[in-house]
Amino acid sequence: MISELKLKPDFPQTAARFEAWWRGEMVDRPPVTLWTPSTKPYRCPTKTHATIRERWLDVEYRVEAAIAGLECAEFVGDTFPIVWPNIGPEITAALFGCELDFGEHTAWSHPVVHEPDDWQKIILAQPDFTNIYWQAIEQMTRLAIERCEGRYVVGITDLHGNYDILAGLRDPQMLCMDLIDCPELIRQAGRAVSHGYVAAFERSYRQVSAAGFGSTTWTPLYHAGPAYVPSCDFWCMVSPAVGRDMIWPDILVEMQPLERSIFHLDGPQALKHLDLLLECPQLNAVQWVYGDGHGRASDWLDVYRRCRAAGKSVQVLAADATDALTVLQAVGARGVWLQVAEPFATRAEAEAFLKQVERLAHD
Repeated sequence: MISELKLKPDFPQTAARFEAWWRGEMVDRPPVTLWTPSTKPYRCPTKTHATIRERWLDVEYRVEAAIAGLECAEFVGDTFPIVWPNIGPEITAALFGCELDFGEHTAWSHPVVHEPDDWQKIILAQPDFTNIYWQAIEQMTRLAIERCEGRYVVGITDLHGNYDILAGLRDPQMLCMDLIDCPELIRQAGRAVSHGYVAAFERSYRQVSAAGFGSTTWTPLYHAGPAYVPSCDFWCMVSPAVGRDMIWPDILVEMQPLERSIFHLDGPQALKHLDLLLECPQLNAVQWVYGDGHGRASDWLDVYRRCRAAGKSVQVLAADATDALTVLQAVGARGVWLQVAEPFATRAEAEAFLKQVERLAHD
């Protein structure tokens, strides 16, 4: 297993902080993810692409651009260099036949379920790992590993699961109608795609672990074994009863391969399902995403306190340094991971903030 990174010599300390955080504990201080301005020029590979799609699927370009970004970055606190392959959040829907369209910064799927009877095809289908999109992910992973040279960690792509896959295959509003009109079909389809998600995670984890890496992904966590971010953005649209009876069993299927897990709880409408998460003994942590227009992390202290009282660690997505310190003072340091959105003006300012965090952690 990787123990050192050329671009971050103190990576072992960061890994130790994350291991303590997963357990609701702390070593010298909580893990802190932050950003500072680059002091080195960015040398992006020069290449022209006829279309946005061509650029997204250009494996060599995407990997070299990612590496170039890391080579000029500063890794202060527990920010560490990661290359994770990405062609948008609908990659798991593509395993069941969806084509993808690409925008400047994301991708979306074309539904393949047009009427309820079409769910039968999904229930009987096996995930297609030979499709162009998944092959691009595996090729990016392979190339990132080949060109690593001990500089960074290679991560796992953005895998959406369960009813988010179903929403990509159908359409969120039509999926809501199907939940009413043919719930048993949807129940079977949810279970089928959840098994496909597990297969996708396991393929990806085998690739990175065989190269000596632990787990990381689009949110910069770390664990030496299999870890990931279970989620369901769709369940904002359903009641707690439907969430518990229909969706939750599939989330539990998706958590089975994991030693560590942090649930991505997205938006105030998702809070009706928080108690369900906090009852789950397999879940280690909660990433609470309050979203634009809903204040700052320090406006949601009750959510962090509920999570910690239930024994779950939390990732605090703070707006700035003041916001982060306010949460830390109110909630405590054990089981808290701070991620600060506003970049620090200088490395010295970032390091002074880390000292404040350490002092508060021991008060």
